[in-house]
Amino acid sequence: MNTHSNQGSDIFTVKNDNGIDRVAGVVSTAKTYIAALHTGDPMLSLGERASRALEKFLNTLETLCPEQETGPDRFRWTVAVSQSMRDFLEALRAADQAEPNSIPACVLARAGAETIRWDIVNRHAPDIRLWSWLGDLFVSDYGEEAQQVRGASEAIAREYLRAIAYHAAALDQQPLKAGFVIARLIAMLLPGLLMVREHVAGALYGIDVAQRGIPVRLAKSASFAGWRFVPVEAADRLSSIYGDLVLGQVPEGFEHVGVKELRAATVHLRRQWSFNPPMRRHRRYALNARLCVVRGYDHAMNLLNDDATEAVAMGMGTANYTDQSNRFLPAITNRNIKISVPVVGDLVAFCPEEGTRWHIGVVRRLCTSKSHIEIGIVTLSDSPELVRVDDGHQPRKLCVCDPVSRGGATRLIASVGTLGNDGPIFVMKKNAVVHKLRPLSDALRGKNFDLRVYQVT
Repeated sequence: MNTHSNQGSDIFTVKNDNGIDRVAGVVSTAKTYIAALHTGDPMLSLGERASRALEKFLNTLETLCPEQETGPDRFRWTVAVSQSMRDFLEALRAADQAEPNSIPACVLARAGAETIRWDIVNRHAPDIRLWSWLGDLFVSDYGEEAQQVRGASEAIAREYLRAIAYHAAALDQQPLKAGFVIARLIAMLLPGLLMVREHVAGALYGIDVAQRGIPVRLAKSASFAGWRFVPVEAADRLSSIYGDLVLGQVPEGFEHVGVKELRAATVHLRRQWSFNPPMRRHRRYALNARLCVVRGYDHAMNLLNDDATEAVAMGMGTANYTDQSNRFLPAITNRNIKISVPVVGDLVAFCPEEGTRWHIGVVRRLCTSKSHIEIGIVTLSDSPELVRVDDGHQPRKLCVCDPVSRGGATRLIASVGTLGNDGPIFVMKKNAVVHKLRPLSDALRGKNFDLRVYQVT
């Protein structure tokens, strides 16, 4: 059995990857460090013990991150981390209330920022009470008169900006290990982050501390009364870091991070914080309707194979959708313990209750609250069809996303590994016409399905 010390601590050791229970490890470690607030080194003040315990716990989380991330593993692990972080924050707040001013406000704010981070990673809806509490800490330190703050030296401002940076980093869309790299980049870039009260170019989010406190995305022409988050300087630094990485130069503190992972994290964060961050491409249209959603490759294919009864029975049930764009559909459904929570990357079939045609899409975004689940679906096809395909080895039925017409391109969806052959395949349509398809790109791997583009000849 291999054991590894945790950043110099002998409080917790982990077994090798074949035997470790990483979820139990997170829970156990949190309890240990929470207990250390009161049973730790008596020569240290409560504030010093709190600061050390928090940092050690945060370092331990990266050690306990799953090596091979799957949807269910991510869900279980992030739920444990999110709840443990909340327990840690509440323990700190309780200790500070019992002995007022015993724990520095910056330590409390750091714990609050990390709780916000793990709620995001856990794809949970923003907590208004948590944001309001963190905003109150910020206001109590800076009052109502401050017009500009940076994350360079002001302790409370640094942690408040860290929380906003997490919110603006789309951590919910990244693998867990990539999220740790992004968090390290944010820590390094904090001195270049800025909040101002006036309108400036490059402001991406607005924060009304006195009201909800949750950052809101700003349109370029928006008028906003409150603080504005401006990451322009940090975005420029990310561009410089990426240029250095291309030349083989790794920034200090990232020597043990894979260059490929660091480059991907740098590109992602730079894209989120640039002058032209990812924006909605198509206009949204207001709707008020119900949607039937079926989750999973097999169930979706059963629908196209005229086995709708079984597929719908095994699906996610019904959801409401309030707006729709050309290719993106947000929907909300009640949270039900009898229905498994969808995972980003899930293939789904969906159809409005008043409609008769099933569409195929992929879950792109996910956000949960205590009562609801919000999912964002990117449409792959509004007219999917099962066709007979022969690759010379085994005929089978596969899903085509686009019309199969000579000279055009079409996308095929199949179970994992089915589309790995680089040779041509033949598709027979219902009218007995046979088309030859040649792959135009490598197969893209989704969750339990592959997608590949073919040229029709």
